[in-house]
Amino acid sequence: MNFRKPLTAALLSAVLVLSACDSAEERAQKYYESGMAYLQTGDVDRALVEFRNVFKFDGKHREARIAYAEAERKRGNMREAYSQYLRLIEQYPDDLDGLRALSTIAVENGQWADASPYIAKGLELAPTDEGFKSLSVFRDYGAAVEGSDSSTVVASVKTARDLIAANPKDLMARKIVIDDLIRNQSLDKALVELNSAIEVAPTERILYAQRLSVYAAQGNDPAVEAGLIDMVAKFPDAPEMQEALLRWYLARKEFDKAEAQLRSRVDPASKDPTAEVNLVRFLGEFRGPDAAIAELDKVIAAGQDVAVFRSARAGFEFDKGDREGAIAEMQDILKNTTSTDDETRTIKIGLARMQLAVGNSVAARALVEEVLADDSGHVEAVKLKATWLILDDQTGDAITLLRSAIDQNPRDASLMTLLAQAYERDGNHDLMGELLSQAVDASGKAPAESIRYAQYLASDSKFVPAEGVLIDALRIAPGDVALLVPLGQIYVAMKDWARAETVAQQLEAINEPAAANDLTALRTAILEGQQKNAEASTYLEQLAGTEGAKIDAKIAVLRNKLSNGQAAEAVTYAAKLVADDPNNLDLQYINASVLATAGQSAAAETALKALLAKDPTRAPAWMGLFRLVRQDPARVAESNKILDDALAAVPTSGELRWAKAGLLESSGDIEGAITIYESLYKENSANPIIANNLASLLSSYRTDADSLKRAEVIARRLRGSNVPAYQDTFGWIAYQNGNFSDAVAELEKAAAGLPDDPAVQYHLAMAYLASDRKADALEKFTKLLAAIPADDSRPFVISARSELEKLNAAGIAN
Repeated sequence: MNFRKPLTAALLSAVLVLSACDSAEERAQKYYESGMAYLQTGDVDRALVEFRNVFKFDGKHREARIAYAEAERKRGNMREAYSQYLRLIEQYPDDLDGLRALSTIAVENGQWADASPYIAKGLELAPTDEGFKSLSVFRDYGAAVEGSDSSTVVASVKTARDLIAANPKDLMARKIVIDDLIRNQSLDKALVELNSAIEVAPTERILYAQRLSVYAAQGNDPAVEAGLIDMVAKFPDAPEMQEALLRWYLARKEFDKAEAQLRSRVDPASKDPTAEVNLVRFLGEFRGPDAAIAELDKVIAAGQDVAVFRSARAGFEFDKGDREGAIAEMQDILKNTTSTDDETRTIKIGLARMQLAVGNSVAARALVEEVLADDSGHVEAVKLKATWLILDDQTGDAITLLRSAIDQNPRDASLMTLLAQAYERDGNHDLMGELLSQAVDASGKAPAESIRYAQYLASDSKFVPAEGVLIDALRIAPGDVALLVPLGQIYVAMKDWARAETVAQQLEAINEPAAANDLTALRTAILEGQQKNAEASTYLEQLAGTEGAKIDAKIAVLRNKLSNGQAAEAVTYAAKLVADDPNNLDLQYINASVLATAGQSAAAETALKALLAKDPTRAPAWMGLFRLVRQDPARVAESNKILDDALAAVPTSGELRWAKAGLLESSGDIEGAITIYESLYKENSANPIIANNLASLLSSYRTDADSLKRAEVIARRLRGSNVPAYQDTFGWIAYQNGNFSDAVAELEKAAAGLPDDPAVQYHLAMAYLASDRKADALEKFTKLLAAIPADDSRPFVISARSELEKLNAAGIAN
């Protein structure tokens, strides 16, 4: 019997192994079928869980991979969808569905190069496939528009029209024709094409949005409103449509219509308070806190979600100034509430925000941690914690937290924006842009997200894509001033004066007081850009001379005169402003600044001292006085005294403390300068200049590992910067960490941008030395030391002399 046990066990193991093999395939199929069943009932989250279970047993289950990718795509999680399609193509390189999906996602995101290999493979496998042909033309057209290749644009449009003639249902080709007509301002023809395209694809939202933009460009406001109302009705599951209609009413100050729309969403029988909360938020912002409180009192009296609405009421009382009472009310609600766990967590987050506002960050953080302990995915708690992690330079933890939250909430644009901020702080510029782009899509091309992404693109001089982002947003929110202003600025940067003028005319027609200064700046930039300086000057003076003109218009006149070399005229104009309004201290400061810019230092100093005698809390005036006096080498001690007096009068001024840190650094008191920068960084760690200065001092003057590590963490955001000072800081830290190739690459750019800064040249020389480029190092050391006095005893100078002596002694030659 003992001899038969191993054999029996072996046979049993073999049977179990075979059974397990069969079981894996069967299990995978069962999970797939379960996932599809959940999809049919609309339970996407459970469906995705089931599909992930499929892959545990069968990683090459094609149908499950496609279903998973398509589900993520439909709910807007494009990053995950794209990733899944990529995996599909890795496993099944000839899968046309996967190739088509990858091509479409890339093309729709304007990633022309990424789309190319998938389109090419699709056409290789299916050369007559009309879908891949259209995608190929769309890619060519988009790349040509972005690259200002007019001949390719014309050819692509012609090909698109041929495709439509062969297949009127070719939506991709129709989009090319429509976009081209809109870009060429052929609005009537574009409208005809849009209506035809909508007949072909009645559920394609972008077509309705483009039609709105055409109506808006034609000045057909009734059609815009009717179109928005139609979109709300056609797409009831798209909250961004309702938000677009609301923004339209608000932009036109049609508050009654906005309120009526919000009230129409409120269902007294619903247990979801979201619609009522949105109405109350509107009332608070546009009707005043008392109107919001009155609405809340009515709802509370009706017994609807008393705890939630009591907390909202406390929020308005807090905003009105009763901070202690509001916090006490929130604490009482939490103490006596019988609300659900979700409602309790929401109230805790509201209280946490109040505690933050009164400076009690300890209590705020404790409340957030309580919420996360109960629900690790609570979105608002995640947002607060992630914000703190980013500000504390714990970007890795922030990224992990936000990634997990986005997986559960793939349409939350604010989570994506926060993740973009985390990537920015971490120095990952590409991923920052990717998340900003995703936030635009998730928000339904809302103004704030669109502006943020457009600014990111413009900062890289990608003006055409930035223009496209803003135009897409304007299609949903026609006439939105917040979008028109940056669009005009982009046209100025592109020197597209005709389109900039069109934007200026739109802003004038809207006549929004809050945008008056932006309009002035835009008009001036257009005139000056066309070298019409006289016209610009006349325009500004007429604007400043109108009754009720703001001080900004007068400042614009002064800037124009100074920039055009009319210093005497600027001085006369500033003096007249003071004479006309002698008690206006702002004008007195402006007058002093003009005098200083015009070279009348004594008069400027007298004016600044007179101003500070009246109001010693004006930090800019102190800074102006300090800079004036500092210009005279014989008055250095006096300028130091002025700065100390300024800090005594305005001890919290960041600008004055910054100046003090600079003095300490130049005098050799590095630790004193670091102390000031540390306090400034604690108050505002998002400021890249403060971050750079602190990281630079820590890496240049301290040698302990902790300081260098802290400098590296702070400087991550500077990676890939175009600012020479930032390139120097990042490059020097890379040198100290032994990353010599990165150091040379960054420091060469810094040295080219700051050729007269000996410390930057020294850093590059040391990087050359570490890279065994001794001749290059010798040249740099020689050149920088030749421009430095013999008695200069700064540490980097002493080091440079020592290294140069070693190189000369070794016989190194240029």
